[in-house]
Amino acid sequence: MEMELSQILRQIDEQGVEVVRFEQSDTHGISRSKLIPARHVGRYAEDGLNFLLGHLGFDAQGGVAPGTGYLEERGFPDSRIFPDLTTFRLLPWLDATARLICEPLLYDGTLAAAAPRYVARRQLEALAQAGYRIRTGYEYECYLVRADGTPPYQGIQIFASLRNEFDPAFIRRLILDLRAVDVDIITANAEYGPGQQEINFAPGWGIAGADAAFSFKQGLKEIALLYGYQASFMTRPYGDQSSSGCHFHHSLAHSDGGNAFFDPAAPDGLSRVARGFMAGQIAHAPALAALFAPTVNCAKRYRLYSFAPTNATWGYENRTVGIRVKGVRGESTHLENRIPCAASNPYLVLAGVVAAGLDGLSRELEPPAPSEGIAYGLTGVTDLPISLGESLDALEADAPLCEALGPEFVKLFVAVKRHEIAKARAAIASFDSPAFRDHVDPWERAELFEFL
Repeated sequence: MEMELSQILRQIDEQGVEVVRFEQSDTHGISRSKLIPARHVGRYAEDGLNFLLGHLGFDAQGGVAPGTGYLEERGFPDSRIFPDLTTFRLLPWLDATARLICEPLLYDGTLAAAAPRYVARRQLEALAQAGYRIRTGYEYECYLVRADGTPPYQGIQIFASLRNEFDPAFIRRLILDLRAVDVDIITANAEYGPGQQEINFAPGWGIAGADAAFSFKQGLKEIALLYGYQASFMTRPYGDQSSSGCHFHHSLAHSDGGNAFFDPAAPDGLSRVARGFMAGQIAHAPALAALFAPTVNCAKRYRLYSFAPTNATWGYENRTVGIRVKGVRGESTHLENRIPCAASNPYLVLAGVVAAGLDGLSRELEPPAPSEGIAYGLTGVTDLPISLGESLDALEADAPLCEALGPEFVKLFVAVKRHEIAKARAAIASFDSPAFRDHVDPWERAELFEFL
């Protein structure tokens, strides 16, 4: 560690870094950080930096959720956050600034088991014990608005070159600068709403894949501000426009490096590992929806004929199911879980998929028959929860998933989300009526648009 830290300190000096951001993911995937002058980085990296433990119990606006186990029950204590030194990166869109991704420990040295990055790493450790590692690619959609709240372009001209090039300098800045934080942009295009973009980046292995997604969301927001835009990963900011998703592409590899999802002898090229891992996700889909659709706004995305899923189904190259088996085979064989929403926390998406997939492998589950044609409105399948409250009920009732994620995390997560439900119910008159699913209240945008 001393050698790695000395190298970082030398790089800070040689490249004229003046401040280093010690940042971590809160429960929502929002970056919470402190700026550290370069001269103090060494001691904080070694000894830890004091940081309010209860930030994990905040809602998106920084409001305190009761009953998380991390706030009033402990007297609102600090934690100490320690950086993962492998995450040191310069941030070229900010002057003389670098970052380190951190995780919190309690002052007695106990790991903060509800921290999302730690929750994900625990699942990766369990996956490694089973003999696998995971490669992931997060496919995000987001909305951009100008300072006055208007979109930079109108209409739903998906893939239209005129829309793709709505601001060439901004798009090229994203492509160039995000490389510095291991976000290798591979495609960028206009999506299916006014000001909606889809920007995809190359997959990564293990926790680095989730780190890249975390860095992408924060970096895009910061670069957008430089060009007069506000970027939002709020799932459904407008009731009459397309929602934003986070399609989660993933495959497993054996310890020898070969793709564990591919079996050339199988009629469809899918191995028993792929089928079991997929079957676990389908079996736990209602509970996973709490992690995949984690705001009161998110479940509005699950709509018929919207190209978003509405049930726990799967199919080959089918955009109406919950899990799409991509058409490529060989070392590129992978699954695309289409259930996660853009507002989801990348660390918790990773954790949930791995936990559910491992359960499918350990119990040797088989997926149901694949859906052919349109999966909307099917009978005899499990529908996705249509509200956050319903998905939280499913999570609390899912003993295997709760055990895998850990009781400390589940307690905090559910408390934060129940608090958000109560907050929305108090603010929105139609919250408990069917009409709530069919429109987006201004309160939702005020609560969620800027930070998610």
